[in-house]
Amino acid sequence: MAEIDYQRWTAPVADAADPLLALCDAVFGDFDPAYLRARLPHIADPDLWLAVEGGEWAGFKLGYRRGDALLYSWLGGVHPRLRGQGVASALMERQHAAAAAAGYRFVETRTRAANNPMILLNLRHGFHIAGFEIDARGIAVVTQRKQLEA
Repeated sequence: MAEIDYQRWTAPVADAADPLLALCDAVFGDFDPAYLRARLPHIADPDLWLAVEGGEWAGFKLGYRRGDALLYSWLGGVHPRLRGQGVASALMERQHAAAAAAGYRFVETRTRAANNPMILLNLRHGFHIAGFEIDARGIAVVTQRKQLEA
């Protein structure tokens, strides 16, 4: 395995659409590209962290501002070949440290209730279950929230 380089994306987040879509296809398999392309230009104060292996994007964590004190961690994933190697944790730690430094007090995320690896990762990183719902498509979704340390 090559060394992983972690970096924050500083260009306009819409410019990341093509490499993000390629990674989403590897991570999620059934990801709808129109969903990402429609949302990227409209998210407030995007915060994109990347894991880069051998010059290729191998993982990402994308969040955005929701109000003065909340960073919503919207989308993230790690290429299947690197799962279980701490990449998701490293991305999350960097995202949360930067959010705290920027004055955010909370991070919140939602995931499908069946996504146990993500729920457990969040719990290990200080999140608490803040809500549960059945979304408009009939999918059970868990909301998790974490208070950031200044």
